Amino acid sequence: MDREVILNPGDILYREGGSNKSAYIVESGEIALHTTVLGQRVDCERRGAGAIVGELSVLTGSLRTVTVEAVTHCRLFQISSDQILSRFDKLDPVLRACIDTSISFAGTLTERMAQTSGEVPFVPSTLQDAQGVIDEFKLEVDILAGLNRGEFSLVYQPIVNLSDGVVTGVESLMRWQHPVRGNVPPFRFIQTAEAMGSIEKLTEFALTDACAALMRMRNQCPERPDFYTSVNISGKDVERNGFVDFVANVLKFNEMEPEHLKLEVTETSLVSDPAKAAMCLGELRELGCGISIDDFGTGYSNLAYLKKLPLTTLKIDRAFAGDAHANAISRSIVTMLIGLGREIGVDIVAEGLETSDDVETLLSLGCKYAQGYYFCKPLPEAELLDFIGSNAGEIRHVA
Repeated sequence: MDREVILNPGDILYREGGSNKSAYIVESGEIALHTTVLGQRVDCERRGAGAIVGELSVLTGSLRTVTVEAVTHCRLFQISSDQILSRFDKLDPVLRACIDTSISFAGTLTERMAQTSGEVPFVPSTLQDAQGVIDEFKLEVDILAGLNRGEFSLVYQPIVNLSDGVVTGVESLMRWQHPVRGNVPPFRFIQTAEAMGSIEKLTEFALTDACAALMRMRNQCPERPDFYTSVNISGKDVERNGFVDFVANVLKFNEMEPEHLKLEVTETSLVSDPAKAAMCLGELRELGCGISIDDFGTGYSNLAYLKKLPLTTLKIDRAFAGDAHANAISRSIVTMLIGLGREIGVDIVAEGLETSDDVETLLSLGCKYAQGYYFCKPLPEAELLDFIGSNAGEIRHVA
């Protein structure tokens, strides 16, 4: 769907009394807002780049109170009412009350302006970084379109048993090759998807493809009965209704045992609603899935999660694991986490190992599992199967 609207001078964006299906952000150009009083046009105000129009009728559920007309050549970006209302519903109640009051005041002010003669005021934009907001909306549009066009794919990074070098599982990682943007970094599109609301679709794609790929891998590697896949999920996922049912349906469709799926969630993403996250993760654990905290040690309430969440794995962030051979503080933190995992019966996976020094240090500290470029970079499914086939128990560096 093309959400950019191009107007020539005199073109009407929407008319007074029209429906409230969307709002618009002005990318460039100037628009005029006017109404009709006793059959006569009354100009209310002018707005330029960065302004947003149509939002009041969306938030109040009322018809348009003014007509919006292009004064110059204009480019606007359309935001659907669903996108606006879903964000409004998530606001703090006090902030929502403040906005409701502002909406009421703005409506009264517009009526007064329409009854006042004189020069039409130019109202500056109050939307901070309007172009940045537009870019985020555009990226979300591209994300959803990219899913439909098959632009997303998964690669798989082996997770290795340090004692013998055997690959015990894989972490499934998402990649996006956009026809114009090129290779979009995961942190970029995942951050936008979480902020804008499309993360649900990305997670469902990742789970569906990862589980199907795992069953193909297991069929080709029957000598590894415990082989598993680890899939990253968002804190937004564990807070939404129906997520556990979706996971259960994916497992059933692929005739896959739940213990062969581990769900990774970052520690910091659980901060917004720890209680709800604990409930959802508990249901996933009851289903039989493994639960892993990714980037452990980088968040806010580290050790509290060990008591509240049904964890099966802790992944030591590369900032500590990849630094333990050279930094005494990192080594102490890694030693503590490995001992803690042993005490409470939780697997420890070290992330980001890149050198033989990293591997030797983690081995000496008693870490059992690890992943990183020392062993293998993330690979497409076919290349991964070749790697596993050649992985006969010897830890080796892959350039």
